[in-house]
Amino acid sequence: MRGIVFDWQNTMGRRIFLAFLMVLTISSAAAEEKQGDANSWLMAAQRAKAQLNYRGMVSYIKDNHLENLQVVHSVIDGEEYERLLSVNSPLREIVREPEKVTCYFPDSHSLSVDHKPAQRSFLLELPEDLRGLSVSYALELGESETIAQRRARKIKIRPLDDFRYGRNIWVDEESKLPLKFELRDENGQILEEMQFNTLSIEASIPKADLAPTTRYDESWLVKRHESLSADTLKWTFDGVPEGFRLIAYTRLKRGSDNRAIDHILLGDGLSSVSIYIDQLMQDIFISQPRKVGAINAYTRKLDGNLITVMGEVPSKTVQAIANGIRQQDAANR
Repeated sequence: MRGIVFDWQNTMGRRIFLAFLMVLTISSAAAEEKQGDANSWLMAAQRAKAQLNYRGMVSYIKDNHLENLQVVHSVIDGEEYERLLSVNSPLREIVREPEKVTCYFPDSHSLSVDHKPAQRSFLLELPEDLRGLSVSYALELGESETIAQRRARKIKIRPLDDFRYGRNIWVDEESKLPLKFELRDENGQILEEMQFNTLSIEASIPKADLAPTTRYDESWLVKRHESLSADTLKWTFDGVPEGFRLIAYTRLKRGSDNRAIDHILLGDGLSSVSIYIDQLMQDIFISQPRKVGAINAYTRKLDGNLITVMGEVPSKTVQAIANGIRQQDAANR
């Protein structure tokens, strides 16, 4: 009897162990399926946002301020055009063409011109290649909800470290356009939110509907961004978290004195960090972190330059990047 009992116990033990392995395998497969499904939805959203003709009204909430935007997007001869117009203060208009983005700021009588811009959309930036996201984020397909009277599928994007924030994106089940976006901090609090209130998908949109409505004259301050080659970059970045890479290097010139400020843009596919390098005009300066809504910033002095790092990322991220910046000559010594 002991032998029979002993064999029975071994058999049950093996069955329990095999069942446990099966549960783990099924759970792992289910997680991979959710990740794969989320990737597919996000890829479809990226394509739809770039390829469809649409217009609508968008609510954009940031820093406890509600901004209503009129959005028009069109593809003409294979090229993207986009116009965003705020309908409440502060007034602004953004016109995106294939090789140029112009931002109009009537309240301050200024405009900004960026040739060959790195950003593909000012409404919602989505990565062209999702493969790099797996280094920094986990994607999960969520439930279906109603946004702007359309059924939308939720995609949960969770950061894998504390150097970036999480996101939720709702994708229209029919058109695959992203209808809603949330940026959440490490505590789950909403820092930024964008949502379509009305949306019309059209076969074509006249180019005239994408032309700027803002009128300006020579009295306006013009800021111009000049694209520079990464090979001319004279700085090294030792404190950049994994997943971030160089997206763009531009020089901003503004005013009658043509004073130049270098702008270096880093990104991981979803999060982006801007580095501004300006000549230090005054020797009185105190390094300290700053936070305005979702944006964290950190400024420091370096070899006669003022270095400011800012972005919609945690404070530790901008501080790590700022403190790791070196001039190449100094870094090689």
